Amino acid sequence: QRGGAQTRGPADPIATVAYVRSLGAGGLQMAVPNDTDVKKLRAALEKNNLFFEGDIRMIARAGDDTAAFEKGLRMYKELGASCVRTVSFVGRRYETFKTLGDYLDWKANADGVLAACVPIADKVGIPLAMENHKDRVVDEEVEVLKKYSSEYFGALVDFGNNISMCDDPVETIRKLAPYVKATHVKNMAVAPYDQGFLLSEVLFEDGFLDIPALFAELKKVNPKVHPMHELITRDPLKVPVLTDQYWATWPERSGLYLERTLRMVEAHASKKPLPTISDLDADAQFQVEQSNNLKCFAWGRKALA
Repeated sequence: QRGGAQTRGPADPIATVAYVRSLGAGGLQMAVPNDTDVKKLRAALEKNNLFFEGDIRMIARAGDDTAAFEKGLRMYKELGASCVRTVSFVGRRYETFKTLGDYLDWKANADGVLAACVPIADKVGIPLAMENHKDRVVDEEVEVLKKYSSEYFGALVDFGNNISMCDDPVETIRKLAPYVKATHVKNMAVAPYDQGFLLSEVLFEDGFLDIPALFAELKKVNPKVHPMHELITRDPLKVPVLTDQYWATWPERSGLYLERTLRMVEAHASKKPLPTISDLDADAQFQVEQSNNLKCFAWGRKALA
């Protein structure tokens, strides 16, 4: 379970499997410690008839020791994971990097990290699925994916992340589709605010994306791909596209992309207030998150069958 509210579900992998099954899910994506009892966890997954996708951090810097990374991939393969999710960056490009030079320094290191880690996925023989994670715009992401022809490296296609970088969401999914290994299926809602727009992950029926049609496009490319649900239960994300700082790492995009995005926000602005949870205590936040998951699972069983 991946969420923005305080974590109240079980942290132990075996307990997490039981909890996810109790919600009615068909599988899960989870980071597992390297000292996990692999046989016991795999037995729990098989007993509950759940598919499994791993989650791993790549090395932090090019040149770092890759032994722990390789050990993690081998563990996930032993667990029967269909793929392992990873990211190049944790954060938001437009908040973290203050100058184009800062971003280019990060990019040089990130490229070196991939050059070290992708061959290890090849050697182990398990697909590494890199999420579009608010770091590279979609064309930059495709450029990286094209660089590697490995069957063990591809994309985890997140349906909503690139909206915050003024990429068109449908275009993003279609451009990443040829490389899809995994998904974060979510629906999105938007609303204007004085510095740009607000962005929320919402119940499938409340967003403006055509989830069944978009997932079908991915399934056509990779029939084995799973619809992995992700709904981060939190207050709306502020995307300050009307500020100069937002465009510091991509000044060439500030015209056309801004205009297109503002038109999208105007066309799809939510007719009801976007959900917020910061005024709730931790128990209430957890109940909202769990309710959201249950509703999305029920919707998905019907719409994505």
